[in-house]
Amino acid sequence: MSGAAESRPVVALGTKTARDALAARGLVLGSHPPGIALATVAGLIRQTADNVDEVQQRLLQRADMAISQLQSVTQGRDRYRHGSTDGLLQSLGTEIDSLVARRGEGIQLLRLLTNSYADLNGAPKPPPAPSRLPSPHRGGR
Repeated sequence: MSGAAESRPVVALGTKTARDALAARGLVLGSHPPGIALATVAGLIRQTADNVDEVQQRLLQRADMAISQLQSVTQGRDRYRHGSTDGLLQSLGTEIDSLVARRGEGIQLLRLLTNSYADLNGAPKPPPAPSRLPSPHRGGR
């Protein structure tokens, strides 16, 4: 092993994403009187964060199952060697793909909601992210 600590996946990814996005704008998710826009958006943030947390937990469970099944192949203990012709991962691969897509959609929605919440609170806009485009090449060889 390289000695580097293995990073553990964030189980409460939705909660962490919402908290970090709001903190970047100098905010925390607060309680608001019912019937105002801030209360509605705050409720949507909580609900979406909980949903992303649940999807992330299911994704991590399914990924662990897939890893276990695939390790059986690398260790020569897979079912195929014992006469089974069923697919190794069966529907697990498709389920993982679906969960990854749902998680990504949830994260995008959280970013939209946290930006809306910050805007409704009058929080300053974060500085623009640096461009990922390469700088134009000047001069020739």
